[in-house]
Amino acid sequence: MTIGRIFSNTFAGIAPASVPGFLLAQLVGAGLGAGLVLALYPDVARSAAAVVIPHDTTQ
Repeated sequence: MTIGRIFSNTFAGIAPASVPGFLLAQLVGAGLGAGLVLALYPDVARSAAAVVIPHDTTQ
């Protein structure tokens, strides 16, 4: 999406010189989001099996 917005000539476009900072901010945000999920739900790996409900796929 970021690469596509470089070529957009609209108010929502991104200047090519701003792309490295924009990508860095996206990666930092993704890392913070993942860290927050792991901090708030530390037992997610153990409880994931209880969330998935087995069902018949032959229908």
